[in-house]
Amino acid sequence: MTEHVEAINALQQRVAERQATSLLQLIAGELEQMIIRGELRGGDRVNESALATQLGTSRGPVREALRQLEYSRLVEFRTNRGMFVREMSVDEAAQLYDIRATLFGLAGRLAADRATPEALEALRAKVSRLDEAVPLVDDYYPRNVELHRDLVALSGNPRLVELYGDVSKELHLFRRHGLETETARHTSNCQHAEILDRLAHADAAAAGSLMEAHILSGKKRMLAAVRD
Repeated sequence: MTEHVEAINALQQRVAERQATSLLQLIAGELEQMIIRGELRGGDRVNESALATQLGTSRGPVREALRQLEYSRLVEFRTNRGMFVREMSVDEAAQLYDIRATLFGLAGRLAADRATPEALEALRAKVSRLDEAVPLVDDYYPRNVELHRDLVALSGNPRLVELYGDVSKELHLFRRHGLETETARHTSNCQHAEILDRLAHADAAAAGSLMEAHILSGKKRMLAAVRD
């Protein structure tokens, strides 16, 4: 009987831990989306109490989720001041763009051998949705992030997906700068269509080159926007 009770208690503890982990992931994901949507910007102080109320939870899980985001370098703790959305220099952003371009290009070369007609059809549907979102950056940017994630996932390389995701998270605040104009968003989505065309032809070299160039084009637009 004692062993049975201990087993039940251990099971309940594992369930509670899993629920807590799921809650933290949910909160961390929502905080990241707030940064993607531009609701939180570089240098903004993160109000734990307000977020807890907004998300319908206590401050504890919010604090833990922020620690996760601190590890991802999306937020930073400032002594005696609290947690803030991290700010980044233009030079650091440019360096991360170069890393991201290389990873995206590699993903394109790998994806060319794995892109099924069904996967490409789903990606084309997302490109069409991006066309509809071109007039507004707040609509375009989150969908753009999602499309890029799907393209990298098509590589079939989990470690590459993780590395690309980590670098991309740090760049959220700067990536919006490169998509502020409607012309920039239209150009960006035309490049998406070209990438899918090369993937459909299983042209690994061209797909990789186009995907790398796509990120470097975004870097160029970002730098121009920051200078302006």
